[in-house]
Amino acid sequence: MTQFAAYPAPQSTQRITTLTRRDIFDYLCGEGGPWWGRLDEIGFLGSLYDLDRLASTDSRFTAAREDIIQHRINNPLDWSDDWVFEYPQFQLLDGPDEVLLAFLARFVHPEVQPDVDHSSQRVAKLNRLLGPDGWTLRPFQVHIGAAGLRISPCTGHRPASLTAAR
Repeated sequence: MTQFAAYPAPQSTQRITTLTRRDIFDYLCGEGGPWWGRLDEIGFLGSLYDLDRLASTDSRFTAAREDIIQHRINNPLDWSDDWVFEYPQFQLLDGPDEVLLAFLARFVHPEVQPDVDHSSQRVAKLNRLLGPDGWTLRPFQVHIGAAGLRISPCTGHRPASLTAAR
């Protein structure tokens, strides 16, 4: 697992409403590009989840990785591109906020979205959606020329957008 691991803290609560989550998913699906960016789906999700330890939703398989390979690679028409948002093991729709926030931070990370301007626009939109529920994405320097995001509770001022140059 990396800095993006999507495992909830023991005292996690859910402040992001179902309506906000649906609005975020609609936004991500309507952006005209895959949520996995320049990675493949397994590469993206493997940085957030242990795909070999999460249970499969298909009785023929034991792990989520096998589900993804079967339904997105071997038979790509089985699941639509937005399958990830309702896959129960990932808890994006109904899990702790930290799980969804880790997914979003990964979604706009330069490793996934290399166009900093486009990523910055996405961060701004996500912050507008997350703000009413008390969250914001804030930039920080990962290494020279690339930025990542920290997830922070809102503190009453305007959320920052990603401004790092690549």
